[in-house]
Amino acid sequence: MGCLRVFQDGASTGAVNMDRDASLLAGHRPGDDPILRIYRWEPAAVTIGYNQDFSDFDDTAIRAAGYDLVRRPTGGRAILHADELTYAVIGSSPGPVFGVSLHETYMKINQALLAFLTDLGIAADISTGESREQARHLVCFRSAGRHEVSVAGRKVIGSAQRRTGGHFLQHGSILTGPRHLELASFLKPGADLDPGELDAVTTDLGRLFGSRQTGADLDALATRLAQAFSRVFELEIRTA
Repeated sequence: MGCLRVFQDGASTGAVNMDRDASLLAGHRPGDDPILRIYRWEPAAVTIGYNQDFSDFDDTAIRAAGYDLVRRPTGGRAILHADELTYAVIGSSPGPVFGVSLHETYMKINQALLAFLTDLGIAADISTGESREQARHLVCFRSAGRHEVSVAGRKVIGSAQRRTGGHFLQHGSILTGPRHLELASFLKPGADLDPGELDAVTTDLGRLFGSRQTGADLDALATRLAQAFSRVFELEIRTA
């Protein structure tokens, strides 16, 4: 059995988290053991996708709230990382674990995410995609793109991937509470995002469990997430 290198890193700033993931990607080579990093954000942070513009976001309002604003090395759209558990997977593709294509890689990781939710007693499924108009939105959780995880039609995990030189980095946000709804307050005028609209199309683990998720709860969930990845990938956990 091969190994899955697991980092359960707790909470760090937005810059530290993104630099850490970028460094792990830069240091990875085809054939290396895959990496699963699980972490949180302190303070909360707005991240924008690799191809988005900072000018679309109200930096003054974000800083006034005490939050960070940083760019992710992956694609996708803006996320407010507050009540959530974040995962990063770094691996080789093409390769025996993650397949040869972006679609195969997403679907293999989704198997682990679905196994994690099933272990928690949550029935989830994979979105078939969004309309072209929905894909133009600035905010990740406003709609469920292809490969993203939903519960009863409401998005609970959003993911984005970057592929380069035979290896990839995939980020995913697992919502654990409602604070992602605050992102509507941090867009420039004209962005037209109603928090009620965002609330109607998303859910979170706290809502599904019927209780607020504490730091200790999130640490326990991180361990269960690593176990689900290990089982689905058929790789032995090696903590780092």
